[in-house]
Amino acid sequence: MPNEQQAIVSSEVVEEILRAITQLRFGSIEITVHEGRVTQIEKREKVRFQQDNSRNKSNVSSLL
Repeated sequence: MPNEQQAIVSSEVVEEILRAITQLRFGSIEITVHEGRVTQIEKREKVRFQQDNSRNKSNVSSLL
């Protein structure tokens, strides 16, 4: 690329990204950049349940 800019990211931003990664088991992290600067870090976490057909079956209406 002819007009590359070197991105400078503060240590605070790097630490926040690393913290989000280490806390995440399943999901994604989205980093929003505006004009070469990180403006937002969004973490989406998925909660997964182990499939066990013989146990833990419950009727949804009984939970309400």
